[in-house]
Amino acid sequence: MMKLLSIAIQLVVILFAIVIHETSHGYVAYLLGDPTAKRSGRLTLNPIYHIDPVGTIILPIFLVLLNMPVFGWAKPVPVNPTYFKNWRRDMMLTAIAGPGSNILVATVSALILLFIKSLSPASIIYALRFLRYGGKLPPLSFLVLIFVFSFMLNLYLAIFNLIPIPPLDGSKILAWMLPRSLLPSYYNLERYGFLILMGFIFLDSYIGILRLLASPVNYLLIKILS
Repeated sequence: MMKLLSIAIQLVVILFAIVIHETSHGYVAYLLGDPTAKRSGRLTLNPIYHIDPVGTIILPIFLVLLNMPVFGWAKPVPVNPTYFKNWRRDMMLTAIAGPGSNILVATVSALILLFIKSLSPASIIYALRFLRYGGKLPPLSFLVLIFVFSFMLNLYLAIFNLIPIPPLDGSKILAWMLPRSLLPSYYNLERYGFLILMGFIFLDSYIGILRLLASPVNYLLIKILS
């Protein structure tokens, strides 16, 4: 029961974190003059319009079962840079909106956890005890679990997407920083982006880069709850 509830909460939280991430891309692009995402019906928080079978379902389940940092992706929101006034800058702003939205959600989750802790320190203890040993889970402690996972998974997702590997958001930010002379070669990597990403995830199971990147998140969570 303990394990199943933990898995269920994580999968629901990561689903909505991914949806918020993609919707933020589309909304910022819309504010910058690109109506493509709006016309495609992607400016919505309805998960059905964003689900990618591998990135939104299979990969998060796989990572949860392996007790690894959970992340994923949705179907990319369509963006047409020809609508932008300054396409390099606006592509960067559109890209950074996704991780930025996850960092914002994580910050709100942290504030809610601090508020709950001020009201009922015991609810934090019950929630952590449930994760480790099972047993009693009062309603307020159930909320603690939701916001604990919301804090962790939104930050995991933000960090993962800031890695500068195409097609992750970090690659768009890096493209904004590169000299124009290097852009054609860099953009050529995008055709191999999915293979590079899968290779990175496979290698990470041996070298543990994502666990290393996740360690500051875990440290912050400990400071919030202690």
